[in-house]
Amino acid sequence: MLPVSVELKEKLARLNQSLQTAFPSDSFNKRKIRDELKKIGEFHTFEKHSDDKLRKWLQGRTLVGIDGSVNSTRGTPNRMISLFQALAKGTQGEEKWCADIYTPLLAEDEEELAGQAAREARRRGAFLSQLEIQLAKTIIPDWKPRVVMHDGSLLHFYIDNPDEWKDTAETALQHDTLLVGVSEEIATNRLARMVFPQYKQYSDSDLLYGVLEVGEAFEWREWSPIGSEMWRVALRSSQSPQPIVVDGLVLQNQSRYELIRLVYTLTPMQGRGIPFWLDIIDNQVRVTDGLIQAMVEQYIDPELRYRVLSLKKEDRMI
Repeated sequence: MLPVSVELKEKLARLNQSLQTAFPSDSFNKRKIRDELKKIGEFHTFEKHSDDKLRKWLQGRTLVGIDGSVNSTRGTPNRMISLFQALAKGTQGEEKWCADIYTPLLAEDEEELAGQAAREARRRGAFLSQLEIQLAKTIIPDWKPRVVMHDGSLLHFYIDNPDEWKDTAETALQHDTLLVGVSEEIATNRLARMVFPQYKQYSDSDLLYGVLEVGEAFEWREWSPIGSEMWRVALRSSQSPQPIVVDGLVLQNQSRYELIRLVYTLTPMQGRGIPFWLDIIDNQVRVTDGLIQAMVEQYIDPELRYRVLSLKKEDRMI
């Protein structure tokens, strides 16, 4: 075992006790939670498509998955290079990449140069969202897919780039392409506040853990922010007790149950709840630490790299 101080062990033990008090196991009664949720929403049970039914529903058109990735060189927030990639991949062999680079090192605005870690992280997130939106808007008229499935909630596009997102949504409607987002993280707490108002630290993810059966979804119409024009459901798409979030356009509301069923159909029962097609794309598009290091070493001048990007601690002897 690695050396560690006695004080750290004692503080971790006390933290465990505090967490048990804050999240008492007896409060997460499945029947009680379901009864409370039935007062504000509906539960729906889905079955997977057979291969024949899935092909018929796709109408001979392709299913496209889109995912993006970003990674940065190690360093202080204003001395990093961030590499962005996005990939659209269709089930009929289509493939299109989109990439970009950002660094605050070339920012002319002093205020921008002074940005801290949180600001840079938000900027990278918005930058990646824009890349994925532009990719979707490009491939929809060219490929005319039946469905474009994003790895991540569509709500993030609405929040990060509302104008770009509106254009993409209109493009999808013009070409009769269904849009759906799939997110493994439930970052909201509105449901938890209604069911457990006394526990301010509970999230919707905590609330829904183990509550849904496999193939079951919970739909609450007030879950999406007003003005977002999104429908949103929690779905348990695998054996994992942690549900995922599936969302789409209200203007395509009539197809939402078929999109939920599609997500369930494409998800391995033993997986983490994400459609396998999106996992394939994620593995292909991911900007790993090794990749960014190799790219920087190949294309950035060695002297510049050491003077501007290298951390002094990387020269430690042990």
